[in-house]
Amino acid sequence: MPTARLPRGAQRVIVLAIGAMSLLVGCSAGSGASDAGASITALRITMPVHEPQWSQHGQALFALTGDRRIAKVMPAAQLTMLSASLPDVGEDLVTRITAGVVYVPQPHLGRVALISDTDLRQVGTLQAGPSPSYLSLDSGSDHLLALSEDRTTVTPVDLHTNTAVPAEHVQARAPAEIGGAKRGRRIDYHVAGPEGITHHQGDPAAVDIDGVIGIPAEKTTGDLTKPSRLYVAEKGTDRLLAIETNRSLHGLHIIAQTDLGEPVRYLGVDDTRLYAATEHALAVFSTNSFEGYPDHTFPLLSRINFRSALPPRVRNAELSGLAVSPDRIYLTLKDEDYIVSIAKPDM
Repeated sequence: MPTARLPRGAQRVIVLAIGAMSLLVGCSAGSGASDAGASITALRITMPVHEPQWSQHGQALFALTGDRRIAKVMPAAQLTMLSASLPDVGEDLVTRITAGVVYVPQPHLGRVALISDTDLRQVGTLQAGPSPSYLSLDSGSDHLLALSEDRTTVTPVDLHTNTAVPAEHVQARAPAEIGGAKRGRRIDYHVAGPEGITHHQGDPAAVDIDGVIGIPAEKTTGDLTKPSRLYVAEKGTDRLLAIETNRSLHGLHIIAQTDLGEPVRYLGVDDTRLYAATEHALAVFSTNSFEGYPDHTFPLLSRINFRSALPPRVRNAELSGLAVSPDRIYLTLKDEDYIVSIAKPDM
């Protein structure tokens, strides 16, 4: 069994081995898509995880467990490391390219915990407004965004000084999520949930609503190149949407849409592609960040049926998260000790 050497004094960290099964399966492509083989690996770990995030700094997946731990999954080394159990954990976690920490909201303690991405020890805390429960990173302005547990406030935290700026009041309800922009110097984020989507933008002391659209959102993710664009899995439907802020038209508008045949559960992006996971397949689209969508539809590149890579006993397990690394897509399974690893299609 592979083992890892623990840092001195880190006796409470547990290291677990990963087992792997690899398959090469065919991609069943829809209209306009390319047929290709997809390399899919089912990674077995000894504890289910959810809400994964890829850390380029840590070269690993970081995710939450059901018993308030942080899991560090290292696919290349086929190892998983677990933190000690934390006294309080919110709904997600955030990694940052230039930092060696993982940010974990702790709503009942009223703070954000900083966890080392090396040995998973807590190395500090941040004040992030009232009951921070859901986090996102505004990479452009370098602010951590904390959405309160009751979804009434968003508190930006300046990561240059680790100080919070005044909270903005928002009108949302659980399970609404927040997504920060990947570019730009001003604070820029969307709040999306069952009651619709709002776009907020401005200087730290003067963030205001920049657009509203009454589309109920299940999951969203922002474009890495175009901060005004948001990809949306519409709640209660099979539709995938691209929404943009258009100043000349005043507000948020749908610029592209497609029907996947079943609801989208999770979304992810890289510089050129959008990844939409349903319960049975991973659909890969071109983002067309610069060209836009002249025909108002998404260019489908590939559709990968990943279920055949799973052992029969977990083949029908629900998804619990999606993360994008430079060369692979990772899907976690609800209450099951497997992670699905899918190579990005060559195209």
